[in-house]
Amino acid sequence: MKTFLQLIIGIAVCIGAAFLLRINPEAEYGWFMGAVHGLLLVPNWLISLFDSSWLIKAPLHTRIYNIDWWVCGILDIAYWIWAIIGAVISIVRSR
Repeated sequence: MKTFLQLIIGIAVCIGAAFLLRINPEAEYGWFMGAVHGLLLVPNWLISLFDSSWLIKAPLHTRIYNIDWWVCGILDIAYWIWAIIGAVISIVRSR
């Protein structure tokens, strides 16, 4: 149960961060925000399922934004897969 709560709290914190760092379609973003938006890929994707105007990637960006977004996005997806598998294994072991 503790692991499941940690996963839910992690998702809530990430979704809160995604709301605080919402992508403005009229602004051009550089390398740092590429890393931030990449790390918030999964929460942004979850929000975009319910809000069609929510952006996952900035339409106006530099080349290094694109590179950082992909690198951090892949790391973010790998982290969430690892966290979910770890939570499931922990729940199964505790039974």
